[in-house]
Amino acid sequence: MGKIERALMYVLAAALAVSLVITFAWGLLERGEDVSSISVIVHDEDDAQWKKFKMGMDQAASEYNAEVNFVTLYDRNDVGQQMELIEREVSNGAQAIILSPAGDEELALALEKAPPSAPLILIGGGLESEIINREISADQEAMGYSLGMAMKEDGIENCVVYTGNGTQSFITDRLSGMRKAFREAGISYTVTGEQPETYFWRGIQAVVALDDTLTAELCADGMFWYYEKKVYGFGSSDQLLKYLDEGELELLMFVNSYDEGYLSLQAAVQEIQKEGKSQDEALEYYKIKRERIYQKNYQRLLFPSS
Repeated sequence: MGKIERALMYVLAAALAVSLVITFAWGLLERGEDVSSISVIVHDEDDAQWKKFKMGMDQAASEYNAEVNFVTLYDRNDVGQQMELIEREVSNGAQAIILSPAGDEELALALEKAPPSAPLILIGGGLESEIINREISADQEAMGYSLGMAMKEDGIENCVVYTGNGTQSFITDRLSGMRKAFREAGISYTVTGEQPETYFWRGIQAVVALDDTLTAELCADGMFWYYEKKVYGFGSSDQLLKYLDEGELELLMFVNSYDEGYLSLQAAVQEIQKEGKSQDEALEYYKIKRERIYQKNYQRLLFPSS
């Protein structure tokens, strides 16, 4: 190959490289124009329980070209802090907020007084406010009722319901459904926000926790299992499935968190782009017992990454 041919080859190669760089950069610029910025603000300080939710949300984000900022509270169920975070995220450019509410009436009033300029997508339970654009949630009262009737089937006659300090509507709705089931089933119960260990000596057979964190708290040291008290709860984290598999948890009311994450992100993008009619999404829920964990038809639900 002569010098002229070699020089020409180098020039063509350089031109091709420059063309590829320009094409790639232009693609990024075009993509950047369409990126939706979405913030997710949850009611808890621990994001471990949100693993499956994040997986669904990340899948939707890749399909709908969205950037997501996931924000947890410093103090669990702190409405004031959650309102500050909503304001901060909108000020920082969030075009929509996906919200797991830290409270019920207090948060609704705060939102009415200082409505954010971005659409709000609610997850995990109802909040009586016209500020909410869409709600992605299971029927919380029906879940509570279903759990209460499952306890009847297990022969439970006396139990404690552990609410913690939660004031969210999903807590009150679950409790309402359980009260109805307990009345029908003739189950005696006590509701408490305090640690329920003191009820060991009052003839209780079981304790029910009304959210993910409280359920994990009751299973953490194995005390209830040791004293042969059954634990029932709500949640979808891998840790809770582990407790269920080990026998420390009797039954888990499980919502498809992957779908919840996907659908809430999809709804947020649609609200930003003003596509389609705003409508709520009702999620399926399931009663999971130990023997069902490894059944084939539950594998995709419980372990979406597998």
